[in-house]
Amino acid sequence: MASVGFKDYYAILGVPRDASQEEIKKAYRRLARQYHPDANPGNKAAEEKFKEIQEAYEVLSNPETRAKYDRLGSNWRMYEQMGQEPPQGGFTGWADIPHFEGFSDFFRMFFGEDFARRSRDVEYRLPVTLEELYKGGKKAVRVGNDLVEVPLRPGTSPNTRIRLRGRAPLGGDLLLRLELQPHPTFTLKDKDLYASIQVPLYTALLGGSVEFVHLDGQRLRINIPPETPNGHTFRLRSKGWPGNPPGDLYLSVQVRLPTNLSPKEKQLLEELRRLRPESI
Repeated sequence: MASVGFKDYYAILGVPRDASQEEIKKAYRRLARQYHPDANPGNKAAEEKFKEIQEAYEVLSNPETRAKYDRLGSNWRMYEQMGQEPPQGGFTGWADIPHFEGFSDFFRMFFGEDFARRSRDVEYRLPVTLEELYKGGKKAVRVGNDLVEVPLRPGTSPNTRIRLRGRAPLGGDLLLRLELQPHPTFTLKDKDLYASIQVPLYTALLGGSVEFVHLDGQRLRINIPPETPNGHTFRLRSKGWPGNPPGDLYLSVQVRLPTNLSPKEKQLLEELRRLRPESI
């Protein structure tokens, strides 16, 4: 039998043996963020540490397997040498355990295939844009060596957590936490969208219309009344986030001043200043 070193899962997570389930969860989340492969690209040491943290949490987060692990305690070497199952069932002998990548020998020896497969749910961050959530469709994410297509319905909330059953590398569920990327134009608050709209000075003064491109590429014509002040907000009902009912779209006017004025334009503005010295 190969030598199997005892794994102190409490020490790995940095919690005492009497830690509450909430304390275990908090410690896991903190360490998982620190050592996640996405945060440490190419760092093999961090990758191994992440696997170790995952393994410890998979055992200690489940009250039943945690109790079995606690009963195992310091007697682990006796069971290893005897090749016997620990008392009260639940563990399995070494000879019956196939190899599972990512698990330590200790884990495979004492917790076995069925628990390994059940517990190998994997959580990934899925970066998404407002356009992708607004329009819906499919978003690809690489999981191990596989490229998994994630369906997004139109109007998916950025707070959505997606579970794809059986799509994790070892047969567990793939848990996806959406990570909304900053947008240069739009902001989403609840179901309402907020953006600014550039309006030329002359259009703001004399009235007219300007074009605005929505998240789905639709071009909207916005009527600008004469003497519209800078910062004025237009509300377009039902043009916000898709839903039942949809949200509204709020457009804040940003008056765009002309540049590179010609001599004639400067002359006309000087004349306007003489006529309305209090406003220009």
